[in-house]
Amino acid sequence: MSKKTIVHTTTNLLLHIHVRPNAKTNAIREIDSDNQVRMDIAADAQDGKANHELIDFLKSILKIPSNRMEIIHGHKQRDKVLRISTTTTNDENDFIERLRNEITSK
Repeated sequence: MSKKTIVHTTTNLLLHIHVRPNAKTNAIREIDSDNQVRMDIAADAQDGKANHELIDFLKSILKIPSNRMEIIHGHKQRDKVLRISTTTTNDENDFIERLRNEITSK
């Protein structure tokens, strides 16, 4: 059974991300055809450092404040689910496009 990577609820977007901590730099490695996002995070995966850096990195790419984004599953795992508060139904496509642009700009 295939799970949907992005699910749009009434006012929230759920984004499934696979994180590789302790990388050389913060980077989006890939977004596959199911919009599965794979990322490198430079911070160590102890005491929530990698989670905090993940949020900071994503907020700079997506251009949204960190209070609109939270990790709701996977705080101590590489596979995470982030909830992003959205304002329109177009945000889903806009966010994926911004993430894809980050890959091509490297």
